[in-house]
Amino acid sequence: MFSKFKLALEKDIKISPELWAQLQEFGKIRHLKKNEYLLKAGQVCRHGYFINSGSLVKTFLNHNGKEIVQGFFIDEAYAFLSEVMSYFSNQSSDFQIKALENCEVIEFSKSQLEFLIDNYQEFAIVFHKITSSSFQNLYMFSAMRLSLSAEEFLVFLYNQHPIYMKRIPDKYIAQFMGVSKEWLSKLKKKILKNNSLKS
Repeated sequence: MFSKFKLALEKDIKISPELWAQLQEFGKIRHLKKNEYLLKAGQVCRHGYFINSGSLVKTFLNHNGKEIVQGFFIDEAYAFLSEVMSYFSNQSSDFQIKALENCEVIEFSKSQLEFLIDNYQEFAIVFHKITSSSFQNLYMFSAMRLSLSAEEFLVFLYNQHPIYMKRIPDKYIAQFMGVSKEWLSKLKKKILKNNSLKS
């Protein structure tokens, strides 16, 4: 259950036997059913997670109760997740995180993560990298979505992040792009017909 997590960490650090033993002691396996919330708006995020399997969507709940898609987390890409604004501020979250598939995640409490950061320099390094990457991905996707047309952004997703198109339901891709599901379907057909994708 922890082997995939270990491989992900070992891309950036060498894990000592002591750190690995501590990670396995702290890590809690959680299972989420499709459409189950990992975090709801109004809750304080006090955990960090690694996705062993499955995909999740992060949404913003506006004043009308409508969910606006902000981003995605998938086991094959961006497998580390948290709601970083709530996590670091200790304030209630304006965002929600919901399972799009049945998921298995490894959960660590904030106090456990702080212990690991304070006591294992290698973990502090990888935690910093995970956190900074989370912000970088958020800003990059926001910039691309705002600067490109809907068609150009869809081509970008197909070419740079094909896993999204394979694993994320069209409903959420459309909401993320700010278009209707019907318009997304037309764009997909046009792109595939015109062979706008990288070979």
